[in-house]
Amino acid sequence: MRERLGAFTLAALVVALVLMLLFETTLTRIGGVVAMFTFIVSGIFLIASPAFLDAEEE
Repeated sequence: MRERLGAFTLAALVVALVLMLLFETTLTRIGGVVAMFTFIVSGIFLIASPAFLDAEEE
């Protein structure tokens, strides 16, 4: 499950960067912002997962 979320997070980053850097129309900028927001939220869920947090405790 964690690997799939990590792949989704990286895919959202790639899509956001492509839309934001290569195109300049309003719709692609909106899509890039939505993809960037998706990247941020999925990254938070990836980092804050119980499996990731339990591995750090001693």
